[in-house]
Formats: sequence, C-alpha cells, structure tokens
Amino acid sequence: PQQVVKAFRSIMGEKEENPKEKAYIEPENVDVAADPVVHLMSKTALEKAIERTRKAMESAAKELNFIEAARMRDEMYGLEKMLKEKS
Repeated sequence: PQQVVKAFRSIMGEKEENPKEKAYIEPENVDVAADPVVHLMSKTALEKAIERTRKAMESAAKELNFIEAARMRDEMYGLEKMLKEKS
C-alpha cells in the first residue's frame, strides 16, 4: 500500500506546500540577558534576581502555565551561569 498525498488548501483556497514548515521552533540560543544592565550586576544582585526568577517559575508552575515556567527556568539557568562566571 502507498499513502495518498494531496496538496493542502486553506479555507481561502490558497494552496499550502507543507503546513508542518509553519510550526513554531524555539531558537537554540536564547539570549537570557538581553538587558545590558544584567551584566553589570553585583554577585548579591544576581543572587536576588535568581531567587526572584525561581519564585516566579514556581508560581507559574502552580498556575499550570508550564510554558512560562520553562521560560523562567531557562532565564534562571542563564543568570546562574553569569553568577559562576563572576566568581
């Protein structure tokens, strides 16, 4: 047996080549500290920022907002990496 392959058409009648190509793909390198101020923070300020981010992550997870919790987790890991580099 062989699969039948048909062209996809949207509601408006336009032909779509491959709808899977339009899927969202998260970028590999997420720039955690786009704000230049973060690079100038002291160790104690970074530790406070990490703790605030951890609390926000836990709050988002309790509200079942897992996408936001994952974003906070990634940001927290980036801040921890910066803290290690400052040490």
